[in-house]
Amino acid sequence: MLALLAAGQSRRFGDQDKLSAMLDDKMLGLHAAEAGSEMPFAEKWVIAPPDHRCAAGWRDLGYQIIANEDAAQGQATSVRIAADRAIQSGASGLCILLADMPFVTGDHLGKLLAAFATSGGIVASARDGRAMPPAIFSFAKLKALTLLQGDAGARGLLADARLVAGDDHLLMDIDTVEDLLLAGGKTERPG
Repeated sequence: MLALLAAGQSRRFGDQDKLSAMLDDKMLGLHAAEAGSEMPFAEKWVIAPPDHRCAAGWRDLGYQIIANEDAAQGQATSVRIAADRAIQSGASGLCILLADMPFVTGDHLGKLLAAFATSGGIVASARDGRAMPPAIFSFAKLKALTLLQGDAGARGLLADARLVAGDDHLLMDIDTVEDLLLAGGKTERPG
């Protein structure tokens, strides 16, 4: 199962919804979704408001949109929703992908899946040796995800993860307008 987390509050981005901002002629929120859509996950979910400007694009890419009514309480709420769904589905694992990481590729996700197939447990991306999303959690680890609180997401669980290296560009996440501009994006909303 794949869960694309897209319900964040974008507080550091200002008064604009960052996932609606344009990067390479498409909304930021669709880049990582496209990479995930190329992969052979049994189900693909996006945890996001159902009326988000990216919603039609996510559906076109094969994602089911799952609302998070508690998104203001932090990223852990989205992780818990995804983990609960994965447990209910009997998934062997859950890949967590962040919608604000536009340069993640299908190739990188494939490397994570290959590492997961040989090791199980937790497999995470790594930049400079630091574990981060995207990450895959085995069924045995999903219960721990359902207990997360706050805005740290699953970061604390990644300490024992098997790491798959990625460079700064590949694993860049867009948190601020400056990040978006550095990535080549635009701050105005699409028409």
